[in-house]
Amino acid sequence: MENNQLKKNASEKEVRDAIDAFEQILESIPNDRMALETLINAYEQINENKKALEYVIRLAEVIDEDHDTEAAPQLIEKLRALGATDPAAKQMVDKLQLLVVPVRKPSAATAQKKTPTIKRKLIDVTAEMALAWNLVQAGELTQEDYSNVVHDLTESSSKNVEVPISVLHVLHDRTFKNLDKVLTFLSSQSGMPIVSLSNFEVPKDTFKLLPEDFMMHRGAIVFETMGRDALVAILNPYDTELRKEVESITGKACHFYMVSAESYDVCLNTIRAALRQEEKDREKEATP
Repeated sequence: MENNQLKKNASEKEVRDAIDAFEQILESIPNDRMALETLINAYEQINENKKALEYVIRLAEVIDEDHDTEAAPQLIEKLRALGATDPAAKQMVDKLQLLVVPVRKPSAATAQKKTPTIKRKLIDVTAEMALAWNLVQAGELTQEDYSNVVHDLTESSSKNVEVPISVLHVLHDRTFKNLDKVLTFLSSQSGMPIVSLSNFEVPKDTFKLLPEDFMMHRGAIVFETMGRDALVAILNPYDTELRKEVESITGKACHFYMVSAESYDVCLNTIRAALRQEEKDREKEATP
């Protein structure tokens, strides 16, 4: 019971750190949808639904102003769920309902010509925002560094990227001069040793313990197994939810290590190449 409570408290601290980060974003960009969406989710995670509703109403105002007919129905549901008795929420529901109009069924010819709409899929960078904020508080990043990191994380979260969106990747891409110092600091604070994945030839039955998409977007690679235990390289040592997910997916007791963005990407590319080759080999075997 005590350990579970400690994990719960640590998780809530990460969420609150992320809240601080995203509320700072809104001070500069009041109508930033990604920040508003993230704050709604964050406050719901810690059961502060009154604060979540405040940001739902703000997001609804942005959607109304943008005349976003696609986003309106979902926000109407959220407003009703969180603000059933709130006058401001009811007022926003009425406004958004004006955007939701019946759409006539297109003819067969029109339907054939219509190009499918690809909706933006945001990648959750809450844990990375919390990490960046922790680095600011520890004096490892300046406010200017932090603003740059937040900008890049926010921008990348709506893109179709094939590597994790992480603070370490942002700092690497910006050739941050104190990157090694940051990595050493994170290792020291978390108690996780730094591992160089180039020193390991990761076998298929090991890296396949995690799905490719998980490695690509969540920032974790199983690089070695020792009996029933697994050694896992991660990019964010503060992301407790990530560690829980890794242990749940692998079904193993996991030991976590810090890894640089560059080392991670090289290993991930090697894994991808091995998986593509395996697919080709299967296709050849299936060909008569």
